[in-house]
Amino acid sequence: MAAGEDSKELMNGQGSRKRKAEELVNGDTHVNGGVSTTNGVYANGAVPDPGMSPEILAAVVHNISSQLPPEIEHITQGYMPLSRLITRLAQDTFNGLTETINEMADMQPPTNNVLSHMNSLGSTQASQINIQKKSRMWDFAHDRRAKFIKILVLSQWSRQAESVGKVIDLNFWLNSQRQLYKDATAWVGELKRMLAPMKLPSPHLKTALEALSTGKAAWLPDLGYLPPEPLSPQQMLKALRTINTLLHIRLNLHETIPPVFKNFSISSGRVTFHVKDEFELDLSIAEEDPSSQLYFIDFRLAFSPCATDIPGGWLRNEIEGKSNDVLRREGLAGCYNFLHDLVLTHKLRILRSQATELARARWSDNIKIEPVHRSLVVQYWLNRPGGKSWVEIGIRSGRKEIDSRSNSSGVPCIAIRWHRNGKEVTDFRIDMSLGDLSMEAILKQVISLHINYIFRETKRRLRESPIYAKKVFALKHKASAAEPTKCHLQVQVTGASTVKIVQEPISGAFALIPPSALHGRLERDLNALRDPAAEAFSRIAFSRCISGIEEAERCSRMLGWQSLKMQNPTQEIVKKHFGADVMRLSFLRPTSWGKEWSLAISTSMVGDFWWVVEVREVSKDPSTAELASGQAQPIRSAFKIPIAPKGTLVSEPSYSVLSNVENTAAAIINQCIDCRELANVHIHHIQQKPSEPLGNVHVPDLLMFYEKQQLGERGPQTLTKIPPWCHDVVKSSFRGLSRSRASVITIVSIRLKGTISNISTLTSTTSPSLAFHPTSGTVAFRLSTPIGQSSVPALLERLSRIGRLIRFLDILKRRALPCSHLSLSALTFTYAPGLAATVRFDTDAPMAIAFAPLNPHLRIQDFLAAMLAAKPGLEYVTYVLQLTLPLLRVFAAIEAAPRSAASELHILPRAATWYRVCYEGPHLAYEIRLRQRSDHVLWFSRKATERETPTKVVEAWDRLCRGRGAGWVGLRDGISADLPGVEALVRRIDEVVREAGLGAEDGSKNELVDDKKEEEEEEAEVKVEVQIKKEKEKEVFVID
Repeated sequence: MAAGEDSKELMNGQGSRKRKAEELVNGDTHVNGGVSTTNGVYANGAVPDPGMSPEILAAVVHNISSQLPPEIEHITQGYMPLSRLITRLAQDTFNGLTETINEMADMQPPTNNVLSHMNSLGSTQASQINIQKKSRMWDFAHDRRAKFIKILVLSQWSRQAESVGKVIDLNFWLNSQRQLYKDATAWVGELKRMLAPMKLPSPHLKTALEALSTGKAAWLPDLGYLPPEPLSPQQMLKALRTINTLLHIRLNLHETIPPVFKNFSISSGRVTFHVKDEFELDLSIAEEDPSSQLYFIDFRLAFSPCATDIPGGWLRNEIEGKSNDVLRREGLAGCYNFLHDLVLTHKLRILRSQATELARARWSDNIKIEPVHRSLVVQYWLNRPGGKSWVEIGIRSGRKEIDSRSNSSGVPCIAIRWHRNGKEVTDFRIDMSLGDLSMEAILKQVISLHINYIFRETKRRLRESPIYAKKVFALKHKASAAEPTKCHLQVQVTGASTVKIVQEPISGAFALIPPSALHGRLERDLNALRDPAAEAFSRIAFSRCISGIEEAERCSRMLGWQSLKMQNPTQEIVKKHFGADVMRLSFLRPTSWGKEWSLAISTSMVGDFWWVVEVREVSKDPSTAELASGQAQPIRSAFKIPIAPKGTLVSEPSYSVLSNVENTAAAIINQCIDCRELANVHIHHIQQKPSEPLGNVHVPDLLMFYEKQQLGERGPQTLTKIPPWCHDVVKSSFRGLSRSRASVITIVSIRLKGTISNISTLTSTTSPSLAFHPTSGTVAFRLSTPIGQSSVPALLERLSRIGRLIRFLDILKRRALPCSHLSLSALTFTYAPGLAATVRFDTDAPMAIAFAPLNPHLRIQDFLAAMLAAKPGLEYVTYVLQLTLPLLRVFAAIEAAPRSAASELHILPRAATWYRVCYEGPHLAYEIRLRQRSDHVLWFSRKATERETPTKVVEAWDRLCRGRGAGWVGLRDGISADLPGVEALVRRIDEVVREAGLGAEDGSKNELVDDKKEEEEEEAEVKVEVQIKKEKEKEVFVID
């Protein structure tokens, strides 16, 4: 019963503790009788209130999570999947089993042909081999079993890998925490050890008070030393002179001075050694004994940029102590070696800092600095393709060989090595200026050498070509050893074009001056080369050929030639017709040529040459017969055009040169066609050297031998019309092209069999197209044949036109007009001083009349051409020319006179004898016509009824109509003038209009005519034209 009560009380106690625990859950925690707040106000946070909003609950959770410690780092380094281990073990087992089987197969007993021996020993050997095989297989199986057991253990362990991983992470974290404690302890101990020498001893206050008050301490012993007396200036000077003397004696008699210390000076009790571009060292002595050491006094650097004097401090004390130690042990030579090595190291450091500044500033992204031990490596032109180029600056010991670039023998010095496109260059010289260090200057010198090498090699290869070897084109290389921007290669690519190739020193990019589209392509090609020194020649040569082609095409466009871009023959055809050296080929065709012929210009490094090319139409699918006969090729034949002087490799494509080329080519084409036609009709012909060459055009003369039998039977129809008065030998000489460049001009000469009437008239005129020789009976005339056509059929037709020419000469003789030019198709006569007219009467075109550009009759040229085609033709035209000359001359004069910006003049011819003159600003329009009154021919002028004319102008015109002048008179409603007086009349009208325009209002200068007035004017003009036609029928002109 007692036990039951005890158990009941125990249960009640447990229940009360359980209820108390439930009350304290998520609430206050009682620790050691006190109340504490853990992780906030309450343990594990505040008791959640059932009515708490989700936003407040989320804020509480975030506050709790932000106060948690960081997670332990999970270790994954060195882990490997178990599957990979099993796969590799299986593969290794398979490979081992294969090798074991192969080894067992190789274990065979030796064979023997003796049967008895086999019977005696066979069983013993076989049993031994079987034992070895079983042992080998057993060992392999035992080894594999052990490994697979390990895999089994690992697989069983891997089932708990997650838990073991957490233990590993926890162990790693604990070890790291222990290491942090150890590091902190070690750091505190090291700090204590480092602070020990910095600790100041505690001051002795009694001694300090006595020393500061009395100047001495009683407890310090007095040794009885007497202070030295101060030296006077004379004593100091004497002492310094004594030291100077001792230094002179010692350095000249007792010391072994190194060669680098030969330059020294003694003054102020010290010897100063001067080492050029390095340092100055001051030494002195402390004893008179020559065997005593020299002592360091001062040290100064003798180069820039750097501080000359070394300030006092740790560095100076270190140099002084080390120098004194070296002077004691090794003397002056050792001191020099020590200071020399120090200076060299300092110079390299300065160069390195300068290179770093360059890489950060204007040389950014173009150089790369790589410090290697005590050397400095600077790579330049980082962005250029090809091998790397760099310069290496370091210290050369000088023990193995003498550095030719440092002028030193056995002494360490700063040397430089240069690698160009990945290859070391040994033969070069660079002035490093060690007295004034500049990394940029060194880089510029190296880059100048690199650029000069590229340009020099390119120039050498260009010089091997004939056009540069024979100095047809200029080639100049300007080199600079210190400034790469002054290095350039100037190449003359054509006669009028020169390109200057420069290389930007910082990036190494090529640039061409002057810039152009072609130079831009060459610039891109040069910048893409991996080895410009070896490959730039081909790019420049190709660009030169393109420049020659483009310049020729550009000049040809000025002449109106067409560029045949579609003509693109194969390389075999080019080699067959133009040669193997051709690099570029362009086909051109003058606009007057047919499709069968064209010009070609070939450019190469041998020269530029012109060709006459005969082309043919080629079908897209040529037949076998065409391929066999060569008719499938687009080029039928090609003839080289001779250029004067003989042997010229390149001729500058100018207007004159292209004109000569066109002339020669046209002559070659026509002679080739004439020769083919003459051969087809079996007419004998030969070519002979021209008796009179035409300038720089050398085309042979063509002699044709006609026979009556040939002409009658086989000749074409035109050949049968040979006049009976000429012989059968015809000579054709080339004399250029026509003005339209569409026809070949040849001089055909035939010897006459008899005399011709009017021979004196023909020979008295200066005719470039027709001439008669009165004594030899030879007639020569100019023949114009279209290019690409035969001139033989047209030869005889020109003979029939001589009669027409003589008839025209008779008309001019009756009119007393001198003939200044005479040909078979045109004649030029003078109808006034300085004025001439040309009448053309080709058979295939209507008759026309032409004037010079400044001739006043150009205004009515079309009206005169219409009169020339009608009857009486030329005789009527000559009369009109004389009547209208004064009026047209004054028209040209007033048009050429200067006018204000707002003033305009328009002269509109209605007919050869009817004109309309319109002024704008102020407005005035009048007409002037030629009429016959009685026996006189007069010019009549009247004001046109158009839009409103300003009042001042109307009043001025009325005054003219009532006035009178030299050769003219007013008729109230108009003005009349005789032939000489019409000039004065027109000038007077122009003066009146000008004077009235100066005072006219601004509003009257810009009046516009509306649509209704324009329609009225058009109707009025139509009526006037009808009236003019009626009056023209009534007019009677007298022709002398």
